[in-house]
Amino acid sequence: MSVDTDDAANSWRNGSAELYTEAPLSVNGSNVTTGNETAFVPLDLTRAIPLGMVLGAFIVFAIVGNILVILSVVCNRHLRIPTNYFIINLAIADLLLGTTVLPVSATLEILNYWVFGRIFCDIWAAVDVLCCTASIMSLCVISIDRYIGVRYPLQYPSIVTEKRALLAMLGVWILAVVISIGPLLGWKQPPSPDDTVCLITEEPFYALFSSLGSFYIPLAVILAMYCRVYIVAKRTTKNLEAGVMRERRDSNELTLRIHYKGSHLQDDCGGAGKARGQQTRSSLTVKLLKFSREKKAAKTLGVVVGMFILCWLPFFLALPI
Repeated sequence: MSVDTDDAANSWRNGSAELYTEAPLSVNGSNVTTGNETAFVPLDLTRAIPLGMVLGAFIVFAIVGNILVILSVVCNRHLRIPTNYFIINLAIADLLLGTTVLPVSATLEILNYWVFGRIFCDIWAAVDVLCCTASIMSLCVISIDRYIGVRYPLQYPSIVTEKRALLAMLGVWILAVVISIGPLLGWKQPPSPDDTVCLITEEPFYALFSSLGSFYIPLAVILAMYCRVYIVAKRTTKNLEAGVMRERRDSNELTLRIHYKGSHLQDDCGGAGKARGQQTRSSLTVKLLKFSREKKAAKTLGVVVGMFILCWLPFFLALPI
């Protein structure tokens, strides 16, 4: 099969939105291949240009957004807490996806055939699984972290330490590597003879293994944790609010003394007096304030997790096993 150069030139003069690109011939969407021959495959610019702009915008948004998340924590000393370490881990996984996987995916989507060779196809597919698995597992760790924060708000700093947070992050990446490296070691279906086709392996046992490890097991943990968060938050909020109201009603004298002492010390001793007055604040009130902050963070991250699940669930449901 061949296309005369005069025909190509005439197509441009006639305003045709087709660009002829040289590529191996294969039966794959819009391109046709026969052996090692090459031919000019038409590229529909009316589709390629808008699609490229949309995909490019998504890629830039993903890269810039995740860089800003990382910088906001790294550059702000007050944000360097274990909870935010897990969010940084999630941002790193998504940033790696945006810089290494998505541009190649966009090229494949626009051209409708693979142009990077067989070896890079295997590497690209493995990195894709690696990043997506690390991202999902980071959300799993975040859900566990939020459960601990809501269930044990006062003990949380001693339970989730910086060292344990870093070990959890390392564990996420180790598990992601274990799940994604299989095809690179030969655990995959026989490769297609057509080098213009690149697909993530659909070998049944690997598909089952990767879908369980990358999505279904983390999903079960996430749903279990957020169900527990909801139950604990509802019960604890009710108990704390009732306890604070009862304490205020039964301890008017103590409340007045705290107020008077705080005002007096603030007049006489400034900030030091205010600090000592704050130390006499009801333990229930302190616990309620702390719990409210943890519950708000859990709600915000719960929305993020929910949207993430909605985006991923159709893919794994359609994955052949």
